[in-house]
Amino acid sequence: MLARLNGLDGVRPAEVDHRGQLQRIRLDRSEVVSDAQQALHELGFATDDVTGDAPVGALRWYGADSVRELSREEAEVIAHRVMPAVARDKGLDRAAAEQLRSAVAGALYGCFTRHTLAAGTPPGALRAVCSVAVEAAAQPLIGGDGARSLARTLWDDLEMRAQPEDRDG
Repeated sequence: MLARLNGLDGVRPAEVDHRGQLQRIRLDRSEVVSDAQQALHELGFATDDVTGDAPVGALRWYGADSVRELSREEAEVIAHRVMPAVARDKGLDRAAAEQLRSAVAGALYGCFTRHTLAAGTPPGALRAVCSVAVEAAAQPLIGGDGARSLARTLWDDLEMRAQPEDRDG
């Protein structure tokens, strides 16, 4: 999304907020507004014209060069959220649980940074591919049954937190 916006003539580097809900797009000239709005609409976003930084200036912004750090942070948050129950269920000691948590976070980060969601991507597509990546990363550490269980736990966690329009079923 950022790459598409940054490719528009007259757009200074576009950025996304920490939560991934707001985009900040600064333009070199006013004639570019309609092109930027059209690109955002095609990507499934609504637009509001905000002059200056007043309502959103205090937010932390991530550009195309730094958005990967946001993906890494999100991968760590998710891994920390789903791992305690899995570690308990599998009877993992602290070292094994940390090794698995690290593998889960690494698989999620890789998934987030390798997959781009375009307008029209079916709901749950990223959850599906990331669940598969986590299962593959966990299998050598906790076996096939444990890895499948972990993937289901991850899917359920992400499904619960999805926007209503992004939920499957």
